[in-house]
Amino acid sequence: MTDQRTPTATDHRAGSRPPSGYDAAPIEDTGAGTGWVRFAGVIMVVIGGFGVIEGFVALFAPTYFVTVGGAVLTIDLAAWGWAHIILGALVLATGLALLGNAPGWARVVGIGLVTINMLVQLAWLPAYPIWSIIALVLDVLVIYALVTTWGQQVEA
Repeated sequence: MTDQRTPTATDHRAGSRPPSGYDAAPIEDTGAGTGWVRFAGVIMVVIGGFGVIEGFVALFAPTYFVTVGGAVLTIDLAAWGWAHIILGALVLATGLALLGNAPGWARVVGIGLVTINMLVQLAWLPAYPIWSIIALVLDVLVIYALVTTWGQQVEA
């Protein structure tokens, strides 16, 4: 004998499907995972933008930062400025990708870039301590947001 009943929305048997009305449009994920990933994207855009600004300040106003002999970790401020500009632009672009349609690869790249940014901010700490500490806290929040939602499917 076969079961002739119509599957319902609450039917949890293996192989059951919801009624065809549910198949009409994709279901948008409005859970906390989407919010955390978007939060991470916005914070990455902010961090990246400020990184680019930091880089330009290091290039064009090197006396703004307190350094020993014009160097940070024996790297001159011009090289350090370019490092900030490049890393900041990459973080900013990845943050925009998280806000767009590429959350899969952008999570992995975002975690990697923000981890590198944390190391850069630790090295930058003697030159600009208050902003470096703020940037480190924001970096930790971004990593938390991206890692805690790792297994969730996020639709843009």
